[in-house]
Amino acid sequence: MAARFLSAAWAEQVTGAVRDHPGFAPAVEDVEFSVQFEIEQVPDGTVARYYLDVGAGDASLAIGTHSKPDLTVRTDYTTAAAISQGTLKIQSAFFSGKLAISGNVAKLLMNQRALDHLADAVSGLEVEY
Repeated sequence: MAARFLSAAWAEQVTGAVRDHPGFAPAVEDVEFSVQFEIEQVPDGTVARYYLDVGAGDASLAIGTHSKPDLTVRTDYTTAAAISQGTLKIQSAFFSGKLAISGNVAKLLMNQRALDHLADAVSGLEVEY
């Protein structure tokens, strides 16, 4: 069953897919970082917030606000959905001005491989947009 994008069920699905992905755990074996995502122009009129927490070879995605994220990514719903669907790369969205990144950008660059595996892990999920 498809989970609604940006819902708690979607976050659980993403967490499971990442944990099951063969390339993700090795990519984050000795890595710790957290990313806060803020998605504007959500169809219900709210700003959606979720975060990715990576550490000790594991990762989880949760709805809400992280207490001390290493970096924050801000974008609109259309861009976030395109990234989630795999039709737009994070780098392309950044360089085209469709998303803003603040905080420890070096951590993002150092962990690009992990984020690539994350994108690959979620590409096959059934999601309702």
